[in-house]
Amino acid sequence: REALSVELTQELRMELARCLTEHAIQLKASGHGDLQLFHEAIQACDSYAPAFFQLGVCYSEVNDSIKAKEMYRKAVQLHPGYVEALNNLGVACRELGEWEHAIEAYGMALKVNQNCSKTRENMAISLLQLGCRHLQRKELKEAGKALKQGLSFNSRNADIYFNLGVLYAEKEKWDQAKVNYELASNFDPRHANAHNNLGVIHRRLGNPEAAMKCFESALEVDSKMNLASKNLGAIYGSMGRMDDAIRLTRVAIDSNRQDAEAYNNLALLLRDQCDVDACLENLDICISLEPESRHAGSNRLMSLNYQSERSREEVFEAHRSWGSCVESSVSQVFSWDGARGNSGPLRVGYISPDFYSHSVSYFIHSALKYHDPAFVAVTCYSDVALEDDKTRQFKELVPQWRTICGRRDDEVAKLIYDDGIDILVDLTGHTGNNRLGVFARKPAPVCITWIGYPHTTGLTRMDYRISDEFADPKDAPGLTTEKILYLPECFLCYTPPETAPPVVLKPAQESYGCITFGCFNNLAKVSSLTIRMWSKLLHEVPGSRLFVKSKALACPKVQDKMRAAFAVHGIQASRLDLTGLQPQTGSHLHMYSFIDVALDTAPYAGTTTTCEALYMGVPVVTLKGRGIHAQNVGASLLSAVQLGDLVTETEEDFVKQAAACAKNLPRLAALRAGLRTRMLRSVLCDGPRHVARLERLYAGVISDLARSNTSALNIQESATGSLAEAQ
Repeated sequence: REALSVELTQELRMELARCLTEHAIQLKASGHGDLQLFHEAIQACDSYAPAFFQLGVCYSEVNDSIKAKEMYRKAVQLHPGYVEALNNLGVACRELGEWEHAIEAYGMALKVNQNCSKTRENMAISLLQLGCRHLQRKELKEAGKALKQGLSFNSRNADIYFNLGVLYAEKEKWDQAKVNYELASNFDPRHANAHNNLGVIHRRLGNPEAAMKCFESALEVDSKMNLASKNLGAIYGSMGRMDDAIRLTRVAIDSNRQDAEAYNNLALLLRDQCDVDACLENLDICISLEPESRHAGSNRLMSLNYQSERSREEVFEAHRSWGSCVESSVSQVFSWDGARGNSGPLRVGYISPDFYSHSVSYFIHSALKYHDPAFVAVTCYSDVALEDDKTRQFKELVPQWRTICGRRDDEVAKLIYDDGIDILVDLTGHTGNNRLGVFARKPAPVCITWIGYPHTTGLTRMDYRISDEFADPKDAPGLTTEKILYLPECFLCYTPPETAPPVVLKPAQESYGCITFGCFNNLAKVSSLTIRMWSKLLHEVPGSRLFVKSKALACPKVQDKMRAAFAVHGIQASRLDLTGLQPQTGSHLHMYSFIDVALDTAPYAGTTTTCEALYMGVPVVTLKGRGIHAQNVGASLLSAVQLGDLVTETEEDFVKQAAACAKNLPRLAALRAGLRTRMLRSVLCDGPRHVARLERLYAGVISDLARSNTSALNIQESATGSLAEAQ
């Protein structure tokens, strides 16, 4: 220190700085570090780079990255080939989020020593972090460039492969995403996020078993991982493993009590096992955590339809209130003074997430197949996540197909508006993955809801709902914010699956020695009213059995709960045959051969299951509900195939008709032999006639729009040909 006050040559000053720096390093190693010595070394010789470097190390150790960066940069200025300083400068820049500067520093270090493993690893990490920043900003091209460059410095970095997987998933390049997630989990078997995301890809690609293994692997690494718990719970739920599904979803909730999605998932699992009250409780929690959650709001409305204790006014008001809130939250709404005035064919758009092997596909098939291209130009807006053969078949039937999966509601609405659509038809209502947010923006002059949901959407900007006089009698229509458009006879047209097995001609009671009633509906539809009514029927027909098939009944605990519900009404557990879903459509349909008479549910009747039963030669008995569309769909379907006597008005009538039908063996045999043919010849399966009526209805709406709409439109035509047979 005395030497600092003496005039020294540059060489001696450099030596003094070196001695002071080395002494400071020794003191620091012994636990007596003193920054002052490094500053004195710099005072002795301000061109001695190691002193600046060591001072930078000290600042780094106390997380002062700004001062550390300043010291490292000074060291590099004094000694441009100082690899350690360049490397540490890169680290300081990384700590400050200055990824480009970090990469520049590592690049300079590698020019001096391209084989330095530490520098190469740091370069890879910086490029990874730069890529992640681009990913967060949706700058996918830049992200890909940075991440791929990072691999050139470390080809075994699991996080780089993971983020490349995220990148390709954003681009919906699922196969490439899958490969990168596989590489991430290979280089780091404990990369829980890689296992989870790989599972998501497998599920999206239609491989649930592989997805399940991936989610299980993620949970082996982190047993309380929120995402993997939710995802595996969803897989188990789809398999009917309800107990496991609910347990895992509760684990997800325990790991994050603010996870609205987990409460939504739990609610749907509870609904699937017929616990609608608990479902609604969890949906209320979900909505309280995330008030803007459209899907949770729709799930709540859907669930209200299952409860026989609720008044129709209460259910309607919930829908209307939801619609009002959604419409008030939308900032951009297209305005219309009338029809577009397009020349040429009427432009009709159908929007749905269910253009695949889904229940809705059996009822939209005819509208796509038999549309008149000279009269109607059809555009399908498909929100299908996993396309299948049915999707590909539909694509071939229409002139224009647009994929909207992953796009925001406002983007989709603008697309529809730009396409010049005259009539936009919703096929989903409040069922899963709906696009009612698009309809709230009114992207077409006429908006219609049809097929997918048996109640109002609640939107005032949804102009019409298509129905018929059986589902919505004109003297007691369902409560709705939309005006009702009436199709003659039946508002639905069913296209049977090509894989349907032949009808088993012998009634079930002849094969199995007892009368068997049955229902293959969603278990949530088996309301307290339904259980009470079915129990009365079983008492009315001693020795008869009830066969119920539903996804959740694959779970023994759900079976026990169902048996207990019937036991309250004095029905022995031995009279109930309960089973889960069948994996294939053919095997599912074959199980109708085990049933003599199918029983409908109330207040939410079956639709696809009713058509399936009829197609397999099995009669269905249904209970009408005054002013409840959801309960009257069965009346529409049965009337269409001339089985109106099986449409009942009261519980007592339901029991009487079901018992009489089951005991009428000649009628059962005749229906087995001829119901499929009758159905195919009826209005219910007459695609060309149905679509001609539908498209005339569309034309009437557009014409009426020009004149100012009336409250309801109705097609009147003479009853000839197959129409007369259906009556």
